[in-house]
Amino acid sequence: MKGTTLFQLLRLVAMVAAVAGIIYALEFMRGGFAVWFWVALLGVGFVGLLWSFQATRRRAARERRQPASRKKKHRR
Repeated sequence: MKGTTLFQLLRLVAMVAAVAGIIYALEFMRGGFAVWFWVALLGVGFVGLLWSFQATRRRAARERRQPASRKKKHRR
């Protein structure tokens, strides 16, 4: 669980840095590669956020099903 929290914190910091990088690049660099780099970093952060959300939902569903399946095995 600690590793998951660490990666979520790291992802949050990277996404905040990406938003700041986009603002900086748009303001001072006038387009080009720098803007797309920060946009891509922000996109990777969102994809990672979606992936971790789905993984957490799958884990929670599996944990909810486990006690029910144990009860069924004991009935037999």
